[in-house]
Amino acid sequence: MNKQEFMKELSNRLSSLSETDKEEYLEDYSELIDDKLETGMTEEEIIERLGDIDAIAGSILSSIPVTIDPDIVYTENHSVIDCVNRYRMEDGQYQFTLKIPAGTGLKEVLIEITQDDNGTPLFCTNLSYLNGSEEYHAVIRPYYQYNGGNYSYQGSDYYELITEKMSENGIGIRLYLTVDDKHYMATDTALKSTVKGRGYWLGA
Repeated sequence: MNKQEFMKELSNRLSSLSETDKEEYLEDYSELIDDKLETGMTEEEIIERLGDIDAIAGSILSSIPVTIDPDIVYTENHSVIDCVNRYRMEDGQYQFTLKIPAGTGLKEVLIEITQDDNGTPLFCTNLSYLNGSEEYHAVIRPYYQYNGGNYSYQGSDYYELITEKMSENGIGIRLYLTVDDKHYMATDTALKSTVKGRGYWLGA
């Protein structure tokens, strides 16, 4: 992979960032590659030493807080996106069963973590970047119960979020998704409501 190809791939993977943040990181990596070129290395050698591009993008994205755009009106629609089950496991971890449209990538779903039963936000990220979180020992895996072992059922995919508590009180979640220029949320409130609910809460 040469520099042009690397920069294009990195730009694609950072598409969820604001243009300002994305351009700042792209400029940093462009300058880094140019500096290494002056030492006599080839573009291909430099790119190889930088490591896996998915890991690079994941590190960048997980270090930047994601925010819910206050100008976007999300509509509660449990037929599109939902938390269909939640409970505290015997080992003390917390499990949420998430429903999203079939074929939707985890990075397309925003998850807002809340720190109390009033829905006070703690932080927001994408499902894909919460998955494998070392800080919270969080993992997201297909939920094998529907349709004879397949995690897809009637046009939806189901996943389990298993994590440790994220505040002293426990953990809560809200989910947001934009698809085909429509904005949906699952915040534990009435169907078709545009008022954000307190979220799906599990106490300690």
